[in-house]
Amino acid sequence: MAIQGKLRWEPVFLALGLGLSVGSVFANEANRPEMTGIEWLKSMRQAASSRTYQGVVSYVKDQQMDSFKLYHRVVDGQERERLISMNSPIREVVRTGGTVSRYSADSQQVVVETKPSGQSVLMNLPEDPALLERYYRIHLRGQEYVAGALTQVVALEPRDEYRYSRLIWIDADTRLPLKLDVLNEDGQSVEQMVFMTINTKDPIAPTDLEPTSGARSAITQISHRETQPVKGLKWSIKDVPSGFQIVSYSTLKRPPSSMPVEHILLSDGFSAVSIYIEGGEGRKATGTRKMGAINVDSVELDGHLVTVMGEVPLKTVSMIVHGVTEK
Repeated sequence: MAIQGKLRWEPVFLALGLGLSVGSVFANEANRPEMTGIEWLKSMRQAASSRTYQGVVSYVKDQQMDSFKLYHRVVDGQERERLISMNSPIREVVRTGGTVSRYSADSQQVVVETKPSGQSVLMNLPEDPALLERYYRIHLRGQEYVAGALTQVVALEPRDEYRYSRLIWIDADTRLPLKLDVLNEDGQSVEQMVFMTINTKDPIAPTDLEPTSGARSAITQISHRETQPVKGLKWSIKDVPSGFQIVSYSTLKRPPSSMPVEHILLSDGFSAVSIYIEGGEGRKATGTRKMGAINVDSVELDGHLVTVMGEVPLKTVSMIVHGVTEK
């Protein structure tokens, strides 16, 4: 399995932002009671999963910017979503409920996987904002305009050194997340996502939610990620920062290799860390590396290559990768 290729698809599409301070605008809404940061996050999650919207999203990491077109709507009670790269080569992500298909023209592959039905392909959304207070200090930080819309800025600051800070700009009207900034331990932006344009009024055609013919025709291999019962996991993870728990366990079969890759997903309800375990001889650990907000570390373990990656500090992935043992 090409782990570096996988990095481009780890969830997160984050990007450049535009903001104008408008501290006095919300103050004019005297009849509206002030919401807490948690209430803003709850309304954001509800809006992001239930509303119909489309727009152009810019994403910046490592001083490189990509642009994507996003479509989202609910069809027969099921979320449908499609994210298309506006840069070459063709890359698309299509989600129907909990089934996600990732098309990549450069690798000529499509990876089909099952994810929690409420997880967007655009960005990680907090599963239960109220529980996040155990690991993050959540507070409001002024108001700004993004993509022509007034937003409330919500800050999430970690209570330990094992997580990144985040700033989220939430549309005051639609409650959609219009911008997200990931900050490292020094408070520097390492990844950023922003809607350059967003449309919540026009309908979305069924064809807008399907992969293009170009994406389908470029595919020569189909890989399936199959969910497995966590109780069948043959690995132990000894060192994990407080709050991170196993939320899924799956295997990925990627032709022509017959060796499945195991994937263990950890999450604290917002930040996610992936553990990939590959068998077979000739797999060499590459040590630590960084791509935007994603840190990676790998070790060799009893004929297996263990790779840990996530939008967390390097010390977090290193702690986890060195704590993986076989039961």
